[in-house]
Amino acid sequence: TSPRTQQPINRLSFLKTSIASAGIALTTTATPVFAKEIDPAVKGTKQDPAYQACLSTCIFECTKPKGDEQKSRAECIPECKKKCATTKEQLMTGQPIKKD
Repeated sequence: TSPRTQQPINRLSFLKTSIASAGIALTTTATPVFAKEIDPAVKGTKQDPAYQACLSTCIFECTKPKGDEQKSRAECIPECKKKCATTKEQLMTGQPIKKD
């Protein structure tokens, strides 16, 4: 048998270490992923993550079969754009022409 190089840990030591580690982990201020700032150039455009998420969810819910009827994506997109759009650009089809 080999000699033990470490002392066995007792419950009190284990609890103190665990509570201290948990306290440190809970008090650190890491920025959550969902709190990421949106690029101001994208806000209010068709690339706005909030607009895209709303549109995606709306189209998914709209195209689900409801009884005997089921709408196509083409029927749902105009309804969902009206529901989710916050700017005129988001309501448009295509991209606006940029004047140089």
